[in-house]
Amino acid sequence: MRGKLVGLAVFLWVLLSSLSLEAIADDALNAKTKANYVFNFTKFVEWPALMNDTLHVCIVGAEPIVNLLSDLASRDTKGHLLQIWSGIDDPQVCQILYIDKDAPELQALTRQVRGNQILTVSDADGFAGKGGCIGFYAENGQIKLEINPDAVRNAQLKINALLMEIARIVR
Repeated sequence: MRGKLVGLAVFLWVLLSSLSLEAIADDALNAKTKANYVFNFTKFVEWPALMNDTLHVCIVGAEPIVNLLSDLASRDTKGHLLQIWSGIDDPQVCQILYIDKDAPELQALTRQVRGNQILTVSDADGFAGKGGCIGFYAENGQIKLEINPDAVRNAQLKINALLMEIARIVR
């Protein structure tokens, strides 16, 4: 009897360990997908009043995305230098503001920058439907986009039609 219990315990441990590793792998893949999307937003969004050659991407509460974007920062993005900031003191300096769904300042930051030329992005449930510019959502194991064209227009930004085509439009 004791041998069966030990065998069952080992089986359960292996099963739970593999589920944990799978969840970690999924989280890493999701972070990579989101980082790639954010980087590509720099190519498919126009900021009319971009005063200098630097495009500031501010990330709040998502260190894996910060790390991945930092690796991409040396790439050219429509002639702009990309500067990645982890956390922010003044969100008004950002052109893209990504706020993680678990960041306590999500709602306050979103309200604070509304109407400014800042592309707000989050993986919070229903973010775009609640007034953010671009939201990430999961569907069939994939990260997808939803875009709120009214929020984008209020931010005085223009999104390329190719990006609009791959997104779900919400209002």
